[in-house]
Amino acid sequence: MESGDQFATIVLGLVFSAGTVITISILWLQLRGRMKALDVLRAYAERGEEPPVQVIEALTNVSGRTPPATAVPATPQTRGGHLAHAATNAVLAAGLAGLAWWRISAFGETGAGVGIALLAALFFTAGLATRLVRAYYAHER
Repeated sequence: MESGDQFATIVLGLVFSAGTVITISILWLQLRGRMKALDVLRAYAERGEEPPVQVIEALTNVSGRTPPATAVPATPQTRGGHLAHAATNAVLAAGLAGLAWWRISAFGETGAGVGIALLAALFFTAGLATRLVRAYYAHER
């Protein structure tokens, strides 16, 4: 492995690791908040009391859930919205596949960068197929 490839691998590893650490940290903090809310409710349950409305409202805000009375039903996704996402996926898939093809044909490169570009192109192609199927079955609006 060349030094440039090693550097790129290290940088990509750090970027993806940072994203993973941030995601896990956010999920952990949300879990802690919900566990504390459950502890408060458990304390009321052990005493056999109904928690006051203010406590329930505060715990609802902490947990990030909306009360059923104020919950807004989700609007169904439209065919146009799915097709907009499909177009984005098509452009990204074609661009990444073109980049990989250019690197292979012009420079004979078959390293990690080309492999990553091809895998990303496959990912966006799968997203494109999913969006096209969803657009076919979506409500016309």
